[in-house]
Amino acid sequence: MPTGRPTDYNEEVLEKAKEYLETYENLGEVIPSVEGLACFIEIARSTIYEWIGQEDKKDFSDIVERILAHQGKTLANKGLKGEFNPTIAKLMMGKHGYKDSSENETKLTGSISLTDLFNKAKE
Repeated sequence: MPTGRPTDYNEEVLEKAKEYLETYENLGEVIPSVEGLACFIEIARSTIYEWIGQEDKKDFSDIVERILAHQGKTLANKGLKGEFNPTIAKLMMGKHGYKDSSENETKLTGSISLTDLFNKAKE
């Protein structure tokens, strides 16, 4: 028999998560985030990370993935436009799999670093 605290997950939580994604800007947030979602639906971040790994909460996991995708897109676009502090944007982009590379690595791989990308956008 399972023990521990019962889950707070239900249809209302799922609807509130959808609402957060649609209204985060109205809440004064610049980008959507897991932290913002946790505050909005009043649960711990650790609970969100638990839920996204559970098969029976796929709809919730999909919403969190949309939040993260929207976050990454907004960081890239506003970072390139110079609307975000480049250092903060670069740091946050690292959480989305982007990395800054050295000039030598750029020459070898042909890839461009985030710093170079943001600097070129300012020109």
